[in-house]
Amino acid sequence: MSPITSLQRSVLFVQGSHQHRIEKSVAIPADVLVFDLEDAVSPSEKECARRLVIDALKSTDFANRQCVVRINGVTTPWFKDDVAALREIQNCAIMLPKCECAGDLVQLKTALKGHPATIYALVESALGVFSVGELAKNLNAGDKLCFGHLDFATDMGLTNTEPSIGSIHYARNQVAIAACAFNVSAIDCLTLEMKNEAVIRQDVIDGMNLGFQGKLCIHPYQVDIVNEVYTPTKEQLLKANRILDEWEKVKADGQSVFTYENKMVDLPVVHAQQNILSRYNAIISSQS
Repeated sequence: MSPITSLQRSVLFVQGSHQHRIEKSVAIPADVLVFDLEDAVSPSEKECARRLVIDALKSTDFANRQCVVRINGVTTPWFKDDVAALREIQNCAIMLPKCECAGDLVQLKTALKGHPATIYALVESALGVFSVGELAKNLNAGDKLCFGHLDFATDMGLTNTEPSIGSIHYARNQVAIAACAFNVSAIDCLTLEMKNEAVIRQDVIDGMNLGFQGKLCIHPYQVDIVNEVYTPTKEQLLKANRILDEWEKVKADGQSVFTYENKMVDLPVVHAQQNILSRYNAIISSQS
């Protein structure tokens, strides 16, 4: 069963080398902010970006936000310095890109030297997808398993990066299933569409139907749409409460199955309704 922990519906990337964007991000209603030191930052700007991000995280501006830093991968010359800098920060998770085997996670945990940090493991290659079960197994409760479909498409030699078809769709499924199997949250791949609401919404719905708990975002416009899709509707809440009320009644009569709106309801259906209420309660709790 997928875990309901802290909210991670919308997981927004923020360019780590751009101070103005870092400052503006505090007002964006994304559940999670990911300050990017990897793909969005050129080699010549790596050290400057690291300082900007660390300074921002040490300020009070982000004290009440869920923050993540996407560091550079374990094979890069910036990995050790990125991790060393983040050992000074208490309110921050770490996104490890290009995760391909459990050894990558071991390297990160070793470099952290006991410093507690939630890990966002980003799967972005054919080898990473092939090993995704091993990766999920080596994550801890509270860690996240994420899918990066663009690098995966490049690795596979694909020219069509549409996430709902072909090998990308298969890989997307594998990440969601592995996360569920080992009880960690799954974060869906991003959408390149930044302004077409219908396209964004459908992609978010597709990911939610695969079992993801949230989605990577690259533009503030995407955030509200993602949050809305991952928030239970009034109709869903009403139905969930009615089914759970009826469940309590039939249990008292010694029954384990009943019908609701001409459809069978048994324990798995009840669990699904409980998950809807848990998601909603987590959202309400985060807003209080």
